[in-house]
Amino acid sequence: MNFNPSLGSFLLAFLGAVSGWVIWWISRGKETTRQAVASAENALNARRDFNHLIRNLLLISNNIAYGFKDIENKMGEQNNEIREIKAYLIQNRNATHKDS
Repeated sequence: MNFNPSLGSFLLAFLGAVSGWVIWWISRGKETTRQAVASAENALNARRDFNHLIRNLLLISNNIAYGFKDIENKMGEQNNEIREIKAYLIQNRNATHKDS
């Protein structure tokens, strides 16, 4: 059996091309996987950031409601003090008119 040099060159070129294609295909699969992982991480980070903002907004809303409730309580206390002052003034005015 004679070895044909052109057949050997063809086989060598073919094996080189096939091995190059296999390496490219494997690296492409790894790159696709890496991109999918990066995309999933970005989506997870965006979701986490969104939930963090929602929690912050709820805390701010609760604190504002608490602040308004505190203002309402203070206004109620001031209203009671004004009533007491008004009652005291009315009582003193009535006492002054009786004495004259």
